[in-house]
Amino acid sequence: MLSLQGNIQVFCRIRPSSIKEIQNGANNVVESLSETELGCFDSRTNKWKSFAFDRVWGQDQGQQSIFQDVEPIALSVVDGFNACIFAYGQTGSGKTYTMEGVAENNQRGISYRTIQKVFHLLTLKQQQEKTNSILFKSQEEREEAPANFVYSVEIGMLEIYNDECYDLLGSSGASLEEKRKEAQKAGGKSSLDIRRSKEGRIEVPNLTKEKVDSIDDVFTLLGKGNKNRATASTSLNETSSRSHMVLWVDITSGFEGQDGNKGTLFLVDLAGSERVKKSEVAGDHMKEAGHINKSLSALGNVMEALDRKSSHIPYRDSKLTYLLQDSLGGNSRTMMIVAVTPVDIAYDESIHALLFATRVRRINIGAAQRNVSSKNMEETVKALTDEMKTLTRQKQKTDSQLNILKKDNTRIQDKLSGLNANRKSQASDNKTLEVLRKNNNEMAKRWEKEKNAREEAVEELEKSRKEMGKLQKNVKSLSREQESIQQKLVEKERLLEKRTTELRTAKEASSAANLRARKAQVLGSRARPSSNGTTTTRRTPSKITGSSSIATTSSASATSATSTVATEEIGEIRTQVLTLLEKYDTSKVNRIDIIMEKFKGKEHLLLEKMTQRYESDGGDSAGADESGMTRSELAAKRHADRMRKLRENKT
Repeated sequence: MLSLQGNIQVFCRIRPSSIKEIQNGANNVVESLSETELGCFDSRTNKWKSFAFDRVWGQDQGQQSIFQDVEPIALSVVDGFNACIFAYGQTGSGKTYTMEGVAENNQRGISYRTIQKVFHLLTLKQQQEKTNSILFKSQEEREEAPANFVYSVEIGMLEIYNDECYDLLGSSGASLEEKRKEAQKAGGKSSLDIRRSKEGRIEVPNLTKEKVDSIDDVFTLLGKGNKNRATASTSLNETSSRSHMVLWVDITSGFEGQDGNKGTLFLVDLAGSERVKKSEVAGDHMKEAGHINKSLSALGNVMEALDRKSSHIPYRDSKLTYLLQDSLGGNSRTMMIVAVTPVDIAYDESIHALLFATRVRRINIGAAQRNVSSKNMEETVKALTDEMKTLTRQKQKTDSQLNILKKDNTRIQDKLSGLNANRKSQASDNKTLEVLRKNNNEMAKRWEKEKNAREEAVEELEKSRKEMGKLQKNVKSLSREQESIQQKLVEKERLLEKRTTELRTAKEASSAANLRARKAQVLGSRARPSSNGTTTTRRTPSKITGSSSIATTSSASATSATSTVATEEIGEIRTQVLTLLEKYDTSKVNRIDIIMEKFKGKEHLLLEKMTQRYESDGGDSAGADESGMTRSELAAKRHADRMRKLRENKT
C-alpha cells in the first residue's frame, strides 16, 4: 500500500495528444519510460532528459487505474487523518479531467471516485460493527458496548479568483458573478476571509458546507459548483479554468455519544500556468492570467522555502498558499499530481512543470497526526478503559481458542506417530534413492570426462585458429605475389600484342610486295601489238627459258614502280571489306585482320566475294551478260577487268 507520510508524494500523468495536435503534425516528445520514470526529448539539442516520480501514468492509463494508486489516501481520511490532493500543470494539460473527469463512459475523475470510496468504506464499517455486535458479543457486552457507529460527510466548494475567495455553493451563477465584480470594485471586501481558528486550524468563515448522505448528493453539489466556476476560452484550451477550485470534504465518524475521528480532505484543481503570448489573452483575461501566475509563483516560493527548510515560509503571499498551509506545512498527507502535455510545442512548459514537481518531491513535511477530539481527559481515560476491557474479553476468548488449538495439536501429534510407523516401510525407497545416488555419481564422473575432452577440444580449436591465422597471412602474401605476377603478365600480353601487330604489319607489307611482283610479271607477259595491227598473246611457260631473265628484270623494275599504288589499293580493299562487315555482319569486324591474312595476295578476290555475298542484288545488267559464261571464263573476265582498271589508274 502506498505510504503517504513524510515527503509529499508526486505523481505524473501524460495526457494523450489531441486530434487538433495530430492534425497540425505535432510530435510527441514526452514518453513514459517505466512506472516511476519519464523522458523528455529536446529536438533543439537532440538530447533526452529523465525525471523520476513516485508514479508515472502514461497516455494509455485510464481513470480507474489512476484512482487505484490514489485510493489509499481515501482510507487515511476515514481513519481521521487530514489529506490533500492537488493537480498542477500547464493550461490544457488535463488537470481538470484528472480531478473531475466526465460522466460519459464512467470517466469520473479522482474527486468523484475518492468521495465515492469514502462513502463505501464508512458504510462497510458501519455494517461490520453491526455484524460484530450481533455475532461476537454477549447480551452483557452489548449493553456495555458503545452505541451504533455513525458518520457524517460535509461538502464545501470555493474558488480563488484574482486572489480572492468565493463560495461556489452559496450563490447562483449570476449573483456570484455580480459578487466577483463588486469584490473587484470594493477591493475584495465581499469575498470570503481565510483565518486560523483557536485550535490552530485554517478555516474559512461563512463558507457554505452541506451535509451529503450519498454519492448522488455529491454529484449534484459538484455540478452546481462547477457551473459557478470561472472559465474562459484561450488559444491553448477552449474551456480554460480561470481560478483555483478547492473541494473541501469534512468526514466525522465514531460511535453515538462519543467524540469520534474527524478527517479533512482537500481536492484542489489549480488553474493552469500559461504564457500570455501563447494563450493570446487580452483585457480581463490578461489580468486573470497575471493573478494565476502570481499565485502559482507564490506556491513555488513556498515549496522552495520548505525545500531549504527556511525559518520563514511565505504562506501569506497568496490566498492559495495560506489556504493550503496545513496541507503543505505538516499534519497532512499530501499528494501532488503534475499533468504534462506530450507535444513539442509545449516542451518548455512541460519541463518547467516537471522541474517544479521534482523540487516538491524532495520536501519532507513530517508525519501526519490523527485527529481525535475529546472533551476532557476523563473521557479519554474512560474510552481507554473501555477499550482495555474489550481487549481483556478478547484475550479470554483467545485463551479458550488456544486450549482448543492445544487439543488439536495433541490429535495431530497422534497422527504424526502413525506417520512415523509408516516411514519404516519406506526403507525400499531409500535403497532406490541410494541406487539413484550411485547413478548420479557415475554420471558426474562421465560428465567430468566429457568436460576434460571438451577442454582438450577447445585447446585444439585454439591451435587450429592460430594455424589458420598463419595460413591466412601466407594466403595474403601469395595473393600479393599473384597480383604482381598478374600485372607482369598483363604487361607481357601488351608487349606480345604490340609485337603481333608489328609482325602482321610486316606480313602485310611482304604480301603487298609479293602481289606487286606477281602483277609486274603479269604486266610483263601481256600481249604486245604486231606490225599488221593484230594482237599476239604471249603466255609464260611453266618452265622459264632464257627470256625469263629479261622478264624478271622488267618485273623487278615494275615492282618498285607500282609498290606505292599496290599498298594504297590493299588499304582501300581492307577499308571496303570492313565497311561491308560493319554494315552486314558486325560479329566479324574484330576478325578483319585474320580475314585479310587468310586472303593475303587475294585481296581483290576477297572484295568480290564479300560484295557478291552482301550486295548481290545490285548489278542486274552485269549478271545478264555473264549468265552464259563458265566459272573459269567468268574469273578470267573479272581478272581482265581488274588489270584494265590498274592500267587506267597507272596512266
